[in-house]
Amino acid sequence: MDVSRVRVEDDEMNTYTPTWFELFMATLDPVQTRQETDFLARQLPQPNFYRVLDLCCGTGRHARALARRGYAVTGLDRDAAAVQEARAGAGANCHFLLGDMRDLADVPGDFDAVVILWQSFGYFDDATNAAVLREIHLKLRPGGRLILDVYHREAFERHQGRRTFERGGMQITEHKRMEGRRLHVDLEYGEGAGDSFDWRLYTPDELNALAGVGDFTPLLACTGFDEAQPASPGAPRMQLVFCRGA
Repeated sequence: MDVSRVRVEDDEMNTYTPTWFELFMATLDPVQTRQETDFLARQLPQPNFYRVLDLCCGTGRHARALARRGYAVTGLDRDAAAVQEARAGAGANCHFLLGDMRDLADVPGDFDAVVILWQSFGYFDDATNAAVLREIHLKLRPGGRLILDVYHREAFERHQGRRTFERGGMQITEHKRMEGRRLHVDLEYGEGAGDSFDWRLYTPDELNALAGVGDFTPLLACTGFDEAQPASPGAPRMQLVFCRGA
């Protein structure tokens, strides 16, 4: 078996263009990555949480940062260009697979922790999102932890509409709208270029209920990658930590 590649779906749901990576990933302040990784390290203390699976890892920003702190990290993403870039920058204790988080059967080994960051959970319908949690359950050891960094649905129900801003020297028009419990985001870069994304958003209680079906116990729901700040509709992003049952 070629473990450098697992099953990849051929649909185009939430495909990120190279322009998106250039505008929103390449321009990130390293301080932000450090703050996010500090949080992960606090919630995944070594040596109990050493083997980490980073799902939807993109170009490996968090995976590499965790590996530099001594974790053994496997990153998985279905974007071939992102995985190629991640591999080019990979160091010791860090490797990357091309694959789909809906099917983790061919990802070798099991893990002490799984992380899904930057609103990369919720692409699918409720049944498929629950199936993703079951896949994760199978890859986590008993007592292992799952960390989600996702959008708070009620925050986006309160803040919809269109805005224009600048990023990386480019003017971008963003249109956010809720349709039921799904958030749709359209980004326009000019000259017909753009990206469109769609997620099922949850409240903390809804995610706790969904995860509970998969035998996950909630440990924490916060915002700002700060354990002292509870998740609330006043903040668009939230971080939730779960423990897998026996």
